[in-house]
Amino acid sequence: MGDLHESKPEDSARGVAGRLAIESLVIIVSILAAFAMDTWWDEVQERREERATLEALHAEFTAARETLSRYRGHQRRILVSVASVSDSLDAAFRRGQRTVVVSDTALGLAYITPTTAVTLGALEGLLASGRLGIVEDRELRDALGSWGSELAELTEEEIDSRALTFGDFDRTLRTRVNTHGLWATANGLFQADPEALEPRSTRTIPADTEMIGVFHLRRSLLRHAIGEFEPLIAEIDRILALIERSQ
Repeated sequence: MGDLHESKPEDSARGVAGRLAIESLVIIVSILAAFAMDTWWDEVQERREERATLEALHAEFTAARETLSRYRGHQRRILVSVASVSDSLDAAFRRGQRTVVVSDTALGLAYITPTTAVTLGALEGLLASGRLGIVEDRELRDALGSWGSELAELTEEEIDSRALTFGDFDRTLRTRVNTHGLWATANGLFQADPEALEPRSTRTIPADTEMIGVFHLRRSLLRHAIGEFEPLIAEIDRILALIERSQ
């Protein structure tokens, strides 16, 4: 009689197949677990990178807001001075006066043409590297991606104001007034405390339509430039709020 426990060939084959199946399943599970671990680790690393990026962006936009507020103050100070000269010219012309006396401080301020410079290296690097997608908040991504349009409009207004000042404004004054020393005055006034400014010396300028025209235009361009600061600062405030929400 044969051995009752003797393995049959088909039983042995099934055993081998079962072991192979188990081994294959273990391998598949191990691979999937490794992929899951890699994915989890990549996610952890990406979130760390996002947090560091958000911190850098918050610091940069906070500094940009301070810069814009400071330059808006410069532009407003210049506008007040230009407006005072413009109003004096208008009043003199209406009264039939041929000239008005203006302080060097007022004329020097009229020559100042600030150009606002905002540096956002972290954002520029994020956009250049194509890593904007690391920011999870879609609204924040959109705001960061579209940043710059308002700043471009401000820059355009400031360039127009500078072109006028260095062009028609300066030419008109040079042909009608002794402008010697005004550029030096302008350079000294730019960083000076407005409260510490003294009238200094004065100059007589003609109150005619040509002079009135260039001061009106200078005044108008300053108003336009100052008007561009408000939406720009408001957009920075929105971006800062979105960053804080994401942190």
